[in-house]
Amino acid sequence: MANLRALREKIKNITDYSPDLQQYNDQVDDMINDAYHFLWTTKRWTWAFKEYFFKFEPDITPERNIDIATGLAIAAQVNKGSRQVQFSNTLFRLTTIWEGQPIEIQNYEYIISKVVSPTEILLTEQFHGTTAGADTTWKIKFRYYDLPQDCIELLNLSHRDIPNSNGGTGRFPPYGKLIGLMPRRDEQLNLRMDYAASYAEAYVWSENKFIPPAETLSLSQVDNGLVFGFPFNTYLEVCWAFVKDNKIGALSEPQTILFTEGQTVTKSLVIEFKSWDDQTIVADSWQSYDRIPTQYEGYRKQIFWNANFNRTTGERLGLPIWKAFNTAAAIRNQPGGTYLEPMIAADTAGTIQVDYLASIDSGNPVYIEYDGQHQRIRPYPRVDAWDELVTEQPSGPNYSQVDKQLLREGVARYYYKPRLLGFDSDTPQMPNEFHQLIVYKVLETLYDKTGNISNAQSYRARFDKEVKQLEKRYVDHVDSLVQRGQFQLGQYNRFYYDYASLKTNG
Repeated sequence: MANLRALREKIKNITDYSPDLQQYNDQVDDMINDAYHFLWTTKRWTWAFKEYFFKFEPDITPERNIDIATGLAIAAQVNKGSRQVQFSNTLFRLTTIWEGQPIEIQNYEYIISKVVSPTEILLTEQFHGTTAGADTTWKIKFRYYDLPQDCIELLNLSHRDIPNSNGGTGRFPPYGKLIGLMPRRDEQLNLRMDYAASYAEAYVWSENKFIPPAETLSLSQVDNGLVFGFPFNTYLEVCWAFVKDNKIGALSEPQTILFTEGQTVTKSLVIEFKSWDDQTIVADSWQSYDRIPTQYEGYRKQIFWNANFNRTTGERLGLPIWKAFNTAAAIRNQPGGTYLEPMIAADTAGTIQVDYLASIDSGNPVYIEYDGQHQRIRPYPRVDAWDELVTEQPSGPNYSQVDKQLLREGVARYYYKPRLLGFDSDTPQMPNEFHQLIVYKVLETLYDKTGNISNAQSYRARFDKEVKQLEKRYVDHVDSLVQRGQFQLGQYNRFYYDYASLKTNG
């Protein structure tokens, strides 16, 4: 018993009911996923975590961005009553990840609503300071950090001796683990919101960011004159989601299209983003008289296709598995390196066109987010230093461009939520001993549903009994053996402490 099909067949075998109906299989698969997630979140299992390098973003300031032509700091053009801020030259680090972050201008903080380009941003409110054509008081701050989409709980965030080991984040004295603070504790201590330092001592849990769900869509096709498009007499199921402040929301209603024969060899797919009342979802372009953001300002759209789908008959093979479209091209080796990037339509675009069959490569990333909720933290103090300066490099004949970066990275460990099981070959991301417990939980639900209370209680008891045995092996325990020691006097009659060890030399 290892994959989704085996789990499903085991359940059918025990219940002695095995209809070969896709609708029934989907219902069983749905219960398997519910049981899978229930078991996953029952305890903090030792195997259910991931680690990654947590990238801190130092401030973007005029002094750190010099205009090569003039040798002067890059200035900002601001106008009283306007939400637009224009910079005198390109800020290479200014991308969409800075949306929703504060920018300080003339000693007052505004929130960035949209990054139009590396030379222009829009604020969420009107600028109310003094009009200036070359203001150098501005400072863009990265205050709030998003946790990964599949994060259930942040277990650790610390400054370690990796990835930069040469006088970097792990140097003596050891900075170590950041303390997690709840908002109430932060308010009791009255910690400064704008305090910046080289390293963070703690992080404060911040409000979750909710991205609203997408609604519906309309699909059409056009002749593209290419041999790399979608072939005739094939189907495709498509949906989309909002992307705001570099965070993704819940998926829209899906639609299916059949590519019919035309004038050319293949077809292009055209996706129109619609509301439930059949209006095109598109943001208005910025106007100088705008006092607040327009309805869909900054709401970009990312598109997905169902990989668990028979493209010959147009039928689902099971629960949908949504994968991102990549930008693709006629050939992969092109300057710029955007071939594998996800296809995202601008907020001011009501449609997007997919020209290449390669955009639905089976290896594309799977949609993770389910409900549009994103957890965020605020490091305290705000990290405003770096270990390594990566200079920008334009794309050339052999390599893509390298963006400017100020690198300081911590190490984060978090408890993650698994991806839903959809393909018959999908396997639960847990030890094999757990698979039987998924079956027990599904059988409890099935017998409850059919009114067989005695069988439901029997499988509930089996589940509770066996999960306790697994807790002894797979639940994280803190060492309870404490050994008292003493500090040893060193050469100069001082206490000697080995900072690289977990114990003293006493």
